[in-house]
Amino acid sequence: MISCEPKALHEFRGEYKGKERWALVYRTLDNQYLVRFFINQVWREDRYISDHSEVYAEDTAENFVLGVIK
Repeated sequence: MISCEPKALHEFRGEYKGKERWALVYRTLDNQYLVRFFINQVWREDRYISDHSEVYAEDTAENFVLGVIK
């Protein structure tokens, strides 16, 4: 199990093909990142981002919202 700080660092929202897509970026307790994906308010996936920057985690979230990550 991955433990995170309780508050998200960043939130990304958008619509793709008629579905609301939403991603949250968290910092984990081991100073890595977790990106949580939602479609229409339903959790879809968590992605653990290790050995990358906060910007990389933000880009992952944005790519999900834009539909690059299905």
